[in-house]
Amino acid sequence: MKPAPAFRLGQLAGLPRLCLRQKHTQHSGKPRQPTSGFVGPEGHGEKIWVFAHRRSDQIIYSFKEQLDGYHDLKQLPYNGKKTKPAKLRKDYWSPMATIEFPQGQGAVGRTVFQKLRELKHLHEVQWHEDLRYKSEKEYTKQDKKTVKAKHEAGFLEYKPLRTVKQRGKALNAQKGNAIADMAVVLAGEGAGNRVLVSQAEDGAKDLVQVTVSWANDQDRNFAEEWSTNVTHDLFEEPSYVAEAAALQTTGAQAQPSPA
Repeated sequence: MKPAPAFRLGQLAGLPRLCLRQKHTQHSGKPRQPTSGFVGPEGHGEKIWVFAHRRSDQIIYSFKEQLDGYHDLKQLPYNGKKTKPAKLRKDYWSPMATIEFPQGQGAVGRTVFQKLRELKHLHEVQWHEDLRYKSEKEYTKQDKKTVKAKHEAGFLEYKPLRTVKQRGKALNAQKGNAIADMAVVLAGEGAGNRVLVSQAEDGAKDLVQVTVSWANDQDRNFAEEWSTNVTHDLFEEPSYVAEAAALQTTGAQAQPSPA
């Protein structure tokens, strides 16, 4: 008969660790206390900054007044070659709007922030088939001739296709979609939206009051309608006032000095 295998010294060293692990994993029998969730610093979520790219109409949402070149850059998808910048340039990005909630309503702002980012992602990855085709303002002279010939031949639904580069630019332009999303989310739509405080049996909604400040007050017209809980305001220095002042300064510098 073979003798029973004896424990080696190296095997015994792991036994205390195993016993300690079992002790920590045993349930104490006490009910677990519910967590309060992420709280963050004071006032976190009470103000959302909406940044827009001056040329491409790309959108970035942020809780900070200045963009973070690392985390905020992750919000921009890759829609083709040269559609995603390597870094966020300050001369291209500027605040388009701010969304402000009452003091102490940071949790509401955080749910709005989450839903706006989710909707933005859906627009970028689940776009409509019409995005493959050019709009009328994009038609070239050759496109207009081709469309006319096709319509005369009976192909009334013919539209010129966008190239891969043009489709990437169209996917980047999320300004109109972002403003429409803001109107919907601030109206309390969507499951788990804390803007909706309560809803009566007749459908009347009790919504949190929100103030949206714009760099250009005409941008709000991208949305078909806004709920009554939203108050619109302008930045202290609207974008068109700043641009007019910059043009005047440039013109004054270009004038030759009198001899």
